[in-house]
Amino acid sequence: MQIGRKIYYEKLTGDVILITPEKFSGIATTKEQDFAMYEVLSIYNPESVDVIELEYGQYSSDFQTANSVRVDVQTGNLLFNYPVFEQPLSVKVNNLEAENTELKAQNEALQQQVADLEMAIAAILGGGM
Repeated sequence: MQIGRKIYYEKLTGDVILITPEKFSGIATTKEQDFAMYEVLSIYNPESVDVIELEYGQYSSDFQTANSVRVDVQTGNLLFNYPVFEQPLSVKVNNLEAENTELKAQNEALQQQVADLEMAIAAILGGGM
């Protein structure tokens, strides 16, 4: 019998107290049995704790990837917090240096165009008088 994870959490805050592991073969336990078996649960008042029972394999990839999980006390849905994957700082610096070089070249080209336009305007205004 496949048994899914159980997520025990505080009813008021949604903070997760315990996530029991999935079992490929085993015996399903009750909330009362889990409170007797897991020390972390035994320090709580059972009335202040609720449990979400998942199917075997449900949210497996989320549990592997997420930093943490909590429960939305309004909806009872799980809220996973995922790590933010960023480029290494050295790659960011290299990209910014390349962008800076490109912007400098564009700026020089624009400055030259402005100078050429100023000369053309001066020639038109100077030659028309």
